[in-house]
Amino acid sequence: MMKDKPYFERNNFTLYLGDSFKLLEEIEENSVDMIFADPPYNLSNGGFTVHADKRVSVDK
Repeated sequence: MMKDKPYFERNNFTLYLGDSFKLLEEIEENSVDMIFADPPYNLSNGGFTVHADKRVSVDK
């Protein structure tokens, strides 16, 4: 059982807001259907991403 209070809860959906590394330590094994993470906006690092099944540059 999670120690942290859910940020949002409805039906079979629970959303937690916090440090993902700390939250992941508390999640029961085989209890997650999806994890959504919002990465930092500092993406102009000369790397790449995938868009429409194609590799594209994020060097802005």
